[in-house]
Amino acid sequence: MKKIFIATPLDTEIIIPKETTHHLLTVFRHNIAKPIRVSSSDGGTATYRIVDVVEGAARAERIGEVDTTSTGDVEVVLVQAFLKADKLEWILQKTTELNVHTVYAVPMKHCVAQYKADKLPQKVDRWQKIMKEAAQQCGRDQLPQLEVGQSLSDILTAEAKQGTRLLVAYENEASHTLKEALQQDESQRVLIIIGPEGGLSESEVAQMMALGAEVVTLGSTILRAETAAISAVSMLQYELNM
Repeated sequence: MKKIFIATPLDTEIIIPKETTHHLLTVFRHNIAKPIRVSSSDGGTATYRIVDVVEGAARAERIGEVDTTSTGDVEVVLVQAFLKADKLEWILQKTTELNVHTVYAVPMKHCVAQYKADKLPQKVDRWQKIMKEAAQQCGRDQLPQLEVGQSLSDILTAEAKQGTRLLVAYENEASHTLKEALQQDESQRVLIIIGPEGGLSESEVAQMMALGAEVVTLGSTILRAETAAISAVSMLQYELNM
């Protein structure tokens, strides 16, 4: 069953916006006679059938409810340093498919990409669109959260207060593996920090450790930033939720 997200609460009848309708009928090639699964801004999910399409927007009627009760999976959180646009977009798309709960995109010392404040809102809109389309493609019931531009110290302080397990993947760590760090861990939310193309600075790692983050290695080879992010989220999902 095809899956879409809309920004308005669900009702017995909904209007699917033009852009989403186009994506559903043209990109997904959805047969209009078949039901679709719809999730909304208020967290609800239900099945609908499209009744008609007027001026590009679809009108749909609810035909059933969907139970989206939490499975109890551990929430996986990614803190990703700013990367060049295509690399960051790739990470957002693929980690959405890997069921990441939250992504923080943050500036770090060795970031090659420097996003100007006046241009960042447009970037964020595009990134959210990429994550929404990926979530629809893979059939997620909830969109991942995207937070952009917060300071690393603010993020780690707030996450630590929630009881989140804090980890940082560091190329200079040789022995303490991610798997070892997760053994007998009972946290319900685990955060992993991935640096930029230029790597993490020693001062940044020291700051992270001072805020409670544990340094881990992802393996014996040095990974590109985008490879490290996708690998780390995959490893966490495998170890924690499979």
